[in-house]
Amino acid sequence: MEPGTVVWRDTAQSLLRHKWLIIGCVLLGIGGAAFFSLSQTVRWTASSQVVIGPAVPPALVGNLPTGSDKTGPLGLDLPAETQARVMASPAILREVAKFLQMPTTDDSIQSLASVTRVKAVTDNAYLITIDGPTADEAVRRANAIAQIYLAQRSREAKNLLVTLASQATDRAKTANAQSKTLVKQIEEAQGRNDTQGASSLRDQRVGLATEARQAADEAAAMNKALTGVGASSTLVTPATVDTASSSPLVARDITVGAILGLVLGFGLALLSTHLSPFILTRDQAARAAGAPVITTAIGFRRYRLGFRLRFWLRATPQLPASETTALGTEASGALARRELNPKGIGSGGAGALLVVSASPNSNTAGIALAMAEASARDGRETLLVLADLRSAPVLSHVTDHEGLSDLVTEPAPTRAVRARKMFRPGTVADLYVLPPGLTHDEAALAVAPSLVPGIVADLPPGYSVVVHGQASLGRHGITPLAAAVDASVLVVQVGQDKETDLTRLTAALRFAGAPVLGVVLIGASKHDETLGIPANFTPAEISTLPLR
Repeated sequence: MEPGTVVWRDTAQSLLRHKWLIIGCVLLGIGGAAFFSLSQTVRWTASSQVVIGPAVPPALVGNLPTGSDKTGPLGLDLPAETQARVMASPAILREVAKFLQMPTTDDSIQSLASVTRVKAVTDNAYLITIDGPTADEAVRRANAIAQIYLAQRSREAKNLLVTLASQATDRAKTANAQSKTLVKQIEEAQGRNDTQGASSLRDQRVGLATEARQAADEAAAMNKALTGVGASSTLVTPATVDTASSSPLVARDITVGAILGLVLGFGLALLSTHLSPFILTRDQAARAAGAPVITTAIGFRRYRLGFRLRFWLRATPQLPASETTALGTEASGALARRELNPKGIGSGGAGALLVVSASPNSNTAGIALAMAEASARDGRETLLVLADLRSAPVLSHVTDHEGLSDLVTEPAPTRAVRARKMFRPGTVADLYVLPPGLTHDEAALAVAPSLVPGIVADLPPGYSVVVHGQASLGRHGITPLAAAVDASVLVVQVGQDKETDLTRLTAALRFAGAPVLGVVLIGASKHDETLGIPANFTPAEISTLPLR
């Protein structure tokens, strides 16, 4: 598979492993959305649409004097976006509040403005949308805004036309008055036989008459236009009462909450998988140990949930004795394969095998016992060394007997003889057990593991040895135990053992001459379909594991 390729199957398995986390996030999203939605104030929305035409006929606007206001305060000729802003302005909304007998304080007008939305659909069509506490109130508000704006616009236009008509009438009167004055001046010029002066005055009188006539025509046109002001602007789509509120939309909010919860759950699940330092799958365990997973115990729900229980459940749950026996027997059978274990160490052949875990694991001792029993059943004398001196012995009948820690004070010449006297009968024929001992002094507990290599070396030829070592994390004694054996088996707990700890332990065992042959995985998810074989794994050669 090319680097960077999305492994959809692994992603699906990761999501399935965290299904309860995802379900919890979805339920949280639904609950939060429902609470938010139901806590909102019920709101109704109404919309009306108005079409606005020119308030003053364009022909009249074009002929207005230069100093006249051709736009007006409410936009006789303003851009569409500007008129939309004017409709939703506090000035208009204050008139609306007065019309609807609502409070006209600044806070009330600001609150009304916050729920009012005016959009310019086209150059002369506007959509007015407003919210209200009830459907009827929303309709009244939407229609009132349109009506007040149109009425205000028409009123301003009429006032402007009246003013302009009055100005035009005044200009006509002034021109007529000046024309009458010119008549007397013309008579006087004729009396003086000033033909040229009289002709000039007649031309001025004609111009004044024309100006008076034009001003009179404009005043008449403007007075006539008063009757048609606002005719081209109308409320084309009045607001109507809705049958359902616009807010809260419970179904929509819950759907959005569920989607957000699902996305959050997916994100947390993927982050937990890819950023978690703990072993979660067979492939992770095999990669960290550099050896294949030879047997697996499917985890129980209470500790298979690793991610959720990890913060307060750090100890490994105790598996039933029948399951640890089955795991040990299956592991011993897997080690019988020559491709995996050419020397047959720990599976009936002569040699010593170390069974150890990275973190404290209450099931490691039972697995070591089962592997020793499997070796003894094959007819070879087998010694089980319980070198985990800080834990209770897996066999209750050796609790009160001397053992490994008691050999610390024994002189070297007699240590091997006394050690053999400490061997206790095991649970099956040909199985012997070296108990942890009765000495619990810290110095003795620290020194005792270093005596195991000498004890194993002094055994008669043909003995098979299984050593149960203490957890390596934060403890001493793994290197002396590794020096006493030919190979090792790691017991890994899903959701508890860190990948870095397993990598360090594997390197230490290999350096000490006890390479890891296989991994016993406890707590694997039933949805984990990975193979548990490290990349580029090749069967061991006969020469790679020299027998001690």
